[in-house]
Amino acid sequence: MKSSKDKLVVGAGPAGLVAAINLKREGFNVILQEKQARVGGEPGWHPSVHTTPVDDPGLYDYIGINCAEAFVDSTDVLKVFVGGKDVPGMKNVFGKLGMKNTERGDRPTSLDSFLFRIAEKEGVEFEFGKTFTQDDLERAAKGTILTTGLTPGMYDWLGIDHTVFAGYWANTETEPGFVSNTFYLGQFSNEYGYACAMNGIWYVLLFARRDVDPQDLEKFRGVLAEKEGRTFDKWRRFLGHTPKGPRLFHRDFILAGTLAGVVEPAFGGGITGALLSGKIAAMAVTEPDRALTEFKRFTDGIIAHIARKKAKVGYAPTIQMGKVWFDVK
Repeated sequence: MKSSKDKLVVGAGPAGLVAAINLKREGFNVILQEKQARVGGEPGWHPSVHTTPVDDPGLYDYIGINCAEAFVDSTDVLKVFVGGKDVPGMKNVFGKLGMKNTERGDRPTSLDSFLFRIAEKEGVEFEFGKTFTQDDLERAAKGTILTTGLTPGMYDWLGIDHTVFAGYWANTETEPGFVSNTFYLGQFSNEYGYACAMNGIWYVLLFARRDVDPQDLEKFRGVLAEKEGRTFDKWRRFLGHTPKGPRLFHRDFILAGTLAGVVEPAFGGGITGALLSGKIAAMAVTEPDRALTEFKRFTDGIIAHIARKKAKVGYAPTIQMGKVWFDVK
């Protein structure tokens, strides 16, 4: 028989892992269900490297987990190119936030694996290779935490309006100690691209809201070769889904990570949002009013940013949501 101390978390990405760790520390019996055979997300998308602003140690203090081991500072090596030209002023804007790289995937050096080791030590129970179905959703207990990220099914089942976004990515091996962090704005797609490296991986991602002409892809690859002296075999295509607005509670469920819409809307940053929202989702189990206040504190302004982006005229990229997104106190 299930008790009020039993809690199910669906999705073993960073948001789900942070939620599970915090709930276990609160005395709950936590089961974390994941459709893949291990942590690390969709196997066709990783290993990958991502760069994100991190308030250190503010973020780690807020979520109750010191993640410094899984991040490397990349502020000093940060470069920003607009239309292929170096723009030091943009570097200063990004640099003030404190940029860090982290790895995603199932390798021992990834953020996912780091959090998994902590969750295991805390006593979280894992159910790997178990797909959460629509029937499971209908039977799930009130307060179940859903953190299924970019995949489309959950949005349809929950009736959440969502947007499809696309992109191209590539990775290649590099020397283990090499760290890089470069943003590429304009010229190649209607979004942006970046290239960053750590843990022996050089990773490139070009976002696009529609297909990119093969000539533009090759042009971007040429710029990468010129600016970074590195190249790769081929581009890989991906599709992802994000909600059209943030929400912590939906029906009888608690949402976290990308499914909750905690994604910085101008540049699509999701790492910091996943960690923050995992903590807030756990808080929502015991202190729903406080959790909603915190959720709004970090996500107020997203709708306005998205509206500005859609308007296009006069739109300028924004890398903070309100005043607190990357300044966690």
